[in-house]
Amino acid sequence: MSKEKVLEAEIVRGRRNPMKFHQLSKGMDFMTIKEKTDTAIEVDNIPAIKGLALSNPNSVADALSNSQGLQLLTRRAASGDNTAPNLFFMLRGYLSERTKPIFRRLARRSIIKVSQGILGRGLRGNVWVQTEYSPDVDEFDDELTLENFMETGYLTYETIVAMERKEKTKSGVLIFDTSGSLYGEKFTTAALAVAVMAYHLAHDRYAVILFNTKPYLIKRVDEKIDINSLVDRILDAESAGYTNIAEALELGGIELAKMTDRNKFAILVTDGVFNKGGDPRKQLHRFSKLHILGLPSKYEWGQRLCKDMARKTGGRYAPVSSHEDVPRVLMNILSKTR
Repeated sequence: MSKEKVLEAEIVRGRRNPMKFHQLSKGMDFMTIKEKTDTAIEVDNIPAIKGLALSNPNSVADALSNSQGLQLLTRRAASGDNTAPNLFFMLRGYLSERTKPIFRRLARRSIIKVSQGILGRGLRGNVWVQTEYSPDVDEFDDELTLENFMETGYLTYETIVAMERKEKTKSGVLIFDTSGSLYGEKFTTAALAVAVMAYHLAHDRYAVILFNTKPYLIKRVDEKIDINSLVDRILDAESAGYTNIAEALELGGIELAKMTDRNKFAILVTDGVFNKGGDPRKQLHRFSKLHILGLPSKYEWGQRLCKDMARKTGGRYAPVSSHEDVPRVLMNILSKTR
């Protein structure tokens, strides 16, 4: 059986290993890979499409730009999975001026839908604060009210200590490692994480930094921006192969210093395997508390570095087993941040 027929059979069978499809399609010409992509679209085999994209992104971008390909991405975006953003990040440099905005819109729709499903627009902590009595208040500090009564012998509006529930304010910086993303998972995960944080801190101050070879300030701490525009910035963010944690922490520390809130924090999402910028621990003096969400890696020294940085700043270290777990674990860290 020829290599092309083997590839066709694997696509139709629904094999799920992108690297297998990449290896089988290596060296095939534009039209052959486009034809195989058309087959993958027909049978809804997303791993096959990803593997073929590694061999010839031009062919796959062309195939996905027709009506059947766009219908597939539209269905996927509506169902709330990561297919649209993953393929957008893989192919964005090969899409035409006509189709790139369509791919971006579908990717954004998917990211917003998934992030809203994770947190329901954000679970926030609340605090009780003392306030003046009014007929609308139905919570009271019984102990302080009793003390006032014991001292004065009578109760008035002035001696009743009312309590009011208020949403806890927070300020934070999210610093996300997007280096070495083969299928666009890191960028997709970054977009989801930023959307989760944006919803959670919708009424607070926060900054967002993505980094690879160098850091990129996606949102300044005092900047007002809607969620759609923020996600679009990530969809258009630069990609590169190196991992420069030190410069990212430096920039994150500068943004954090602009915040005066008591409950300010920083969250670093990385595997800790840096290969540019030097030892990031030299930047830890900028953080009173640095929480670290550890991305999966085969290098144990990166994990040890992440644990060490979190320990030295009194932050939490939370490892994840896959990129899909990042938004959920991030939400857990945000909900516990005081």
